[in-house]
Amino acid sequence: MLAAVPAVELRGPRGCGKTTTAERHAGTCFYLDDPNDAELLQRDAQAAFEASETPILIDEWQQAPEVLWTVKRIVDRAPAENGLFIITGSFRSTQASQLPSTGRVVPLDMFPLTEAEKQQTVAAPLFDRLAAGDLGDAASTFNTNDYIEMALVSGYPRPMAMSSKPLRAAALRARVDQTLNVDSLLGRQDRVKLLEFARVYASHSGRVMPLTRLCAQSGITRATGREYLALLERTFLACEAPAFIPGGVSRVQKSPKRLLVDAGLAAAMWDADAWAIGRSGDLRGRLMETFVAAQLRSEHDPTVAGYRLRHFRRDGGQEVDFVLDGGLQGVVGVEVKAGDRAGLNEARHLLWLRDQLGDRFAGGVVLHTGPRRPTILSPASSDTGGGTIWSAPVATLWQQ
Repeated sequence: MLAAVPAVELRGPRGCGKTTTAERHAGTCFYLDDPNDAELLQRDAQAAFEASETPILIDEWQQAPEVLWTVKRIVDRAPAENGLFIITGSFRSTQASQLPSTGRVVPLDMFPLTEAEKQQTVAAPLFDRLAAGDLGDAASTFNTNDYIEMALVSGYPRPMAMSSKPLRAAALRARVDQTLNVDSLLGRQDRVKLLEFARVYASHSGRVMPLTRLCAQSGITRATGREYLALLERTFLACEAPAFIPGGVSRVQKSPKRLLVDAGLAAAMWDADAWAIGRSGDLRGRLMETFVAAQLRSEHDPTVAGYRLRHFRRDGGQEVDFVLDGGLQGVVGVEVKAGDRAGLNEARHLLWLRDQLGDRFAGGVVLHTGPRRPTILSPASSDTGGGTIWSAPVATLWQQ
């Protein structure tokens, strides 16, 4: 992206590694949470930038947003010059707060590490493999307990490095508290009620839950709930899956699937360890959905790949955990099972959705936590033109 555009904004949750990543590409670094750097740029950003080697990193831009006006002027004067700026921030800006960069800075969302990144493996995006009708034949040796442990490790670099599981969970909970106690990000919010809303939200990660119920359980009004939900999304603590609403299908539910950005963070907010999760079918299922969503979200980032992570639920009982919506490229369906049963019965909603969408349905998969190879459950439909439906271990997401 730096080779193609003048400025890139790297966005993501606090502590996911944005600054570390940006530093590896930057020629000069300015840290706006450092009073000295902030004062320097506020006094004469133009002179500071002109004397700097590019790309210029502006870290935590929201600490001095007026600096973006100088970025705008430099980019406008040299529109054909690329790789000038890397801008990092720990929240999605409002239109007003980042007005100078509109149309001039290309955003790139960064999330906690995926299993592919942790294990340094490379696999083609799931959408592409399902559309091509080939999930490979890599065997997985992992079982349900293994996947639970993977999820609890989290994708945040510092907690990942902690050998003590209780300390890791405490560090993840503290990350939420620290994120929601930054005045420059959140303004004058009732922190006690906001933290309670975050706790209630986390308790429903992996569920389709109307906002009214979240508000009722938090003891706040719907208007306040909308504001708090926007804050969780702006700070990348929550990354929901909106409803997939295909044309011609009636009685589709429109509420989004509530999801924390990281499965380890969800488990820490539940105050549940591997033993407790292993004993609860509900917690296992929702942990695995949050875990799988994190893998899919990173490899199908719409700012890069053009796919959108959604879910499907209909009043008639049909439900697909995740739908990767590629627009004109079609859609793929993903069911997540926290167990090793993944046959035609578990694929019945995928089969139903394929019948409704026809050749727009590029493929589907039931992801399970058993130690097996990917297998075909239903070949591509000769009647509707829809793609192949598979059964595959969750590890297929990062193995090929």
